[in-house]
Amino acid sequence: MAGDPCIDQLRVSLPFRESYLQAFGLLPGQRLVVVSSTWGAGSVLGSPRADVLRRFLAELSAEEFRVIAAVHPNIWHGHGSWQLHRWLAPFLDSGLLLPVPESDTWKAALCAADFLLGDHGSLTMYGIALGIPCILGAFDESKVAPGSPMARLGRLLPRLAADRPVQRQLAALHGQRDDPELQAVGETVTSEPGRSTELLRRLFYTWLRLEEPGHPACVSAIPVPSQPSGPGACRVPHEAPMFVTVSVTDDSAGEADGEVTVRRYPAARQHGHGPHIASAHLAADRDDPDRRWPRTADVLLVPRGRTAARPEDDPWCAYAAESSGCGLLAAETEEGGCLALLPDGGRVRVSWRERPAWAAFPLAASAVYAWTVREHTVGTARARPTRSERIVVRAGDLPDPGLLDLAYV
Repeated sequence: MAGDPCIDQLRVSLPFRESYLQAFGLLPGQRLVVVSSTWGAGSVLGSPRADVLRRFLAELSAEEFRVIAAVHPNIWHGHGSWQLHRWLAPFLDSGLLLPVPESDTWKAALCAADFLLGDHGSLTMYGIALGIPCILGAFDESKVAPGSPMARLGRLLPRLAADRPVQRQLAALHGQRDDPELQAVGETVTSEPGRSTELLRRLFYTWLRLEEPGHPACVSAIPVPSQPSGPGACRVPHEAPMFVTVSVTDDSAGEADGEVTVRRYPAARQHGHGPHIASAHLAADRDDPDRRWPRTADVLLVPRGRTAARPEDDPWCAYAAESSGCGLLAAETEEGGCLALLPDGGRVRVSWRERPAWAAFPLAASAVYAWTVREHTVGTARARPTRSERIVVRAGDLPDPGLLDLAYV
């Protein structure tokens, strides 16, 4: 009778995926995870013991993934915007993107999604119709008609397991794109694909007893989200505390002194130290209002614009005395570099020789900290080398590594 205007608009908007990714602040190589929740007690957000958002933010590297929550309008209007933002405030501080229901941002997110975590809501079905690898975070069979396409989808899709790492479960979803059963379910969304605008216009003009316009009825593409949602839209005015895992390897080619791979995970979302952050160090803002983070940090961060110690002062007396195990104080310099101050008085000036899009001051600080630990320079009194060093830095599995210059001063 009328087709499905929503799926038609989603499909015509797929060619603009890169524009949506840029609007969400994703860097090249980063992947977008959409967490969709319908309303009610059996939904992703309404299920008892729901821990999905915390797990995704806690276990997925902040450099490689962004997470956006597509929340059903009934939740927004039933509880109110203030209440929902209050509930989700800890996750928003850890990088969660939360589009408001009055916009089509959730549609843009589906067009840009690399993975979808859903429930028995309609977004799960739209995701399958678009070929997005999908896993279920909840599924209330009592709300689904027996024998319906959604009921069939509930039997086919895997459920998020509590005892397996999230990233490993997402990686196992790639085979869904070629699954004929899931493709068949996706095709049931509409029996008139691409024709909803044509059918609806004809119906409306018939009711109005008017002659249809002569030009074809076209579907409009989803607008590019205009609300700030990239890294610069962080809700807090300081660097969020992160557990950072770093692997250091030697460069056999001899072109640089070594290679460092950095992955960061929001510290506030961790319930204990899971396997994804084994052997991690803690990097925290020196001025974080929650003093437990700077007091236990391995790396203290001082972003640009903050009042830092003068060179003639002892910064460790001023800043690091409260931190029981601080091994590096990093004051941000121009273009994402830093001046790294070591406990024994040594200073290392760090700058990006080759700076990829993801390069940032906290990454440089953690890379240098890991490298100095590897070189046994943290906490020792041995003489500083006078030569400069270089470090190849990778942000997880993102492409385009960066190159840091280290100059001991």
